[in-house]
Amino acid sequence: MSVLYPRLLPGEADRLFAALHKHPAGAHLSMVSNRSPRSVYAATGGRRVTTGELDDLRNTIHLVAKEQGFPDLPASGQRTAFDRQVARILHEQSGMVPGEAAQRQVWAFLSLVLLPDVCAWRWPPSADGKYAVDRFKGTDLTRHALARLWTRAHILHVPKDDDPYALLSVMGEADLDQVMARRHAIASTPELVRAVVRVHSEGFGEPLRGTSSREVLRQCLMRLLRLTAFLDPDALSAAQLNRLVRTIRQEVVASLQGT
Repeated sequence: MSVLYPRLLPGEADRLFAALHKHPAGAHLSMVSNRSPRSVYAATGGRRVTTGELDDLRNTIHLVAKEQGFPDLPASGQRTAFDRQVARILHEQSGMVPGEAAQRQVWAFLSLVLLPDVCAWRWPPSADGKYAVDRFKGTDLTRHALARLWTRAHILHVPKDDDPYALLSVMGEADLDQVMARRHAIASTPELVRAVVRVHSEGFGEPLRGTSSREVLRQCLMRLLRLTAFLDPDALSAAQLNRLVRTIRQEVVASLQGT
């Protein structure tokens, strides 16, 4: 059964986001709660999450944050490790289905009520003291501090593999963002995303004279974008998509190396 989460009302999301700026960086513990009187639930579709489950989710994510060096400013590798671990936790532990995870107000509750301190650690204010709206309020779920992680885990999850979340560790933040940013042509087909990530991993250690793995990926995505104008990736099997992406990568490498 799907688990339903509190949906923070828009006015309350605005108020809490403003309150986020009134606390010094790293001092948002007083904002933390497992409930809000200014939230609602979907009327049907599952059972409501319990406060105990919300506490468990918070405690698990908070522990990962501490292990990866927060609230200090951790190294890039630690931030990447945090994102990968939290993506898995959110997908495994939350019990959300895509319909619930598509609700911006759900993620506003998680980032502004349940985990405002952790989200502020991961996405600290800019030099002018401002927090990024889309990291907290869910205006763009592909950039939200937590929603983007759940989405990655959901798309890259392969239940039949020994480690169902192994693909989460293949690409770095910048490379995976390039894939997920093509949300209509590429990221809307999970099997195509998995094919891109698999084929990218096959190229690790491959000698790339005069170019980089990132440039190869960028060129592959550009060619895929052109193909999806007249090819429906949803009509292809996983094996066909793997072969297609592998062929495109081989062509890109040959083109960039002038062979």
